[in-house]
Amino acid sequence: MKRIYFSSLLVSLCIIASYACSSPEHAVNEQCECFFAADTNWYDSGVAVNDNWVDVFYISSVEVLSSKDSLGNVSYRSVLSPAEKGALGNEYSFVNGKIFRDSLNFFAPYYHQFTMESLGLPAKQFRTEVFNRVEEEIHQAFDYYMEHLNNGRRFILAGFSQGGMLTLSLLKHISDEQYSRMVAAYVLGYGISQADLDCKHIVPACDRYSTGVTVSFNSVADASQIWPVVYNGSTACINPVNWRTDTVPAQLSYKGCDLEVAVDSCFNVLVVKGFDPSKDPLPFTAPWPEGCLHNKEIKFYNDCLYRNALDRSYRK
Repeated sequence: MKRIYFSSLLVSLCIIASYACSSPEHAVNEQCECFFAADTNWYDSGVAVNDNWVDVFYISSVEVLSSKDSLGNVSYRSVLSPAEKGALGNEYSFVNGKIFRDSLNFFAPYYHQFTMESLGLPAKQFRTEVFNRVEEEIHQAFDYYMEHLNNGRRFILAGFSQGGMLTLSLLKHISDEQYSRMVAAYVLGYGISQADLDCKHIVPACDRYSTGVTVSFNSVADASQIWPVVYNGSTACINPVNWRTDTVPAQLSYKGCDLEVAVDSCFNVLVVKGFDPSKDPLPFTAPWPEGCLHNKEIKFYNDCLYRNALDRSYRK
C-alpha cells in the first residue's frame, strides 16, 4: 500500500508507541490511537492508490495456528512476529493477486488475529477474552482507514473465514453514510445467521450485479460435512460460479477436476461434486470434517470473484 507520509514528528511518535505497545495482551485502543498510522501495520500492495478506483478493505483468515508471547506463554491472539506477519502477508498477496486486482485499491491490516488454538476455549471465554478484542481492533483499523486512507472513495469489504466473521462485524459497525458507498461485502467461507439479518446493512446477494449486498457461501462435498464453526446457522448462500441462489448447478474446472457447484437450499451451503483431494492436499491436519472444503473457498472461485468484484464496481 502506497500512502502519503505523515510529518516526521508524528511518524516518530507512532513508531515508538507501536514498538512499546506491540504485545497482543493490550487491545489497540489500550496501546495508542496511532497503531494503524504506521505503514508497517498494513500490507503493501506495491501499487499507488488511484482515486478513480474502488477500494477493497480485506481481512485475513486464521493464518496463525498457535502463538506464544515474549515469556513463552500460550497467546490466543497472534503477537505479529515477523513469521506471523509473513503468514498473513501470504494470504494478502494471494487475494490481491488473484481476486482483488486490476482497478482496485487494496488495503489489508496486520492485526492480532485469534489463533486456531483459541477455538478450543469455552465459548464464553473465547468471546469475552479473545474475539471481542480482535473485533475492536478491526473496527479501529477500519475507522483509521476511513478517516485517513479512503478519501471518500467507494469500497468493498471482504474477508475469508475469520475475516468473513469480522466482515459481518464491520457491517454492523459502519455508518449509514459509509454503507451508501459500499459496493458489496464478500463474506467468504462464513455464514450469515438469522440474527445477522437484523442489521440493515446486511442484505444477502441474489444476483451478480447488485450493490450494497453481502455475498456469502460455504463449500462442502456433502451437506453432512458442514463445519459448525464457520456455518453459523447459514440463512443465505449464493453460487459464485453462476451467481444464482437456487439449486441450478454450474460447472467449474480446478486443477484437472471438473467440478459441479450447486446451492443446497435446505442448509444454504454450496455442494461441490467432482473434487479429488489428492490433487490439492492440505499442508496441515484440518480441524473440520473430511468433506468440508473450507480451505478451498478462495482457491476454487478466485477468478469468479475477481470478475464479479469488477462487475459490481464498474458496471454502468
